[in-house]
Amino acid sequence: MQARQLRSGRTGGTAGLPIRMAYAALAWVIVFFAFHVYWYAGGAFGRAGALPALVPDSVGGWIFEVLVVSAFPLGAGVCLAIARGWPRGSMRRAAAVVVWLGCALLALRGGSGLVDDLTRAAGLLPNGITGLSLEETMGTAHPSASELWSSYATDAYFAVGGLIFGLLACRYRTRRVTRACCARAYCRRGSKQGIPQQ
Repeated sequence: MQARQLRSGRTGGTAGLPIRMAYAALAWVIVFFAFHVYWYAGGAFGRAGALPALVPDSVGGWIFEVLVVSAFPLGAGVCLAIARGWPRGSMRRAAAVVVWLGCALLALRGGSGLVDDLTRAAGLLPNGITGLSLEETMGTAHPSASELWSSYATDAYFAVGGLIFGLLACRYRTRRVTRACCARAYCRRGSKQGIPQQ
């Protein structure tokens, strides 16, 4: 039983936390993707202003579009792989890099968005930290209250995503060290008690 727990990473305490965080990150990606499908299908709930065009009209726009679209399956796949314990060796390191990159991008997007919202709402910077007007950022110079609150919620959702991915990245790295230490301790105790090693 204990050997199986060591192999699965469920050694008690917080050992199962990376799995829960991986599923939480996966849920974040799925909800984010689902809302975008809903918005582009014509839904208005939670939408903060006009949506970017599905077909970009510039090379930079296409590059951005490809990166954003590919981020959905990549993020979901990595989170599911971590939750199931699939990555090994170099793939584990690659998964950790993807998670850390996701954390950095989401935290930067969410944090800067929240600061931009606060500086606009407080009147400190009429055009926020970006220097862009509401019409440039939301597609209208006079957004409704629901559109403004949707914008705040979107920025907060990005920040929460950055926190989830950050916790996953930290615990995913710590889990590797913890499992190695537990395995060594179990082997030493087994050798002293005459337990055959598997």
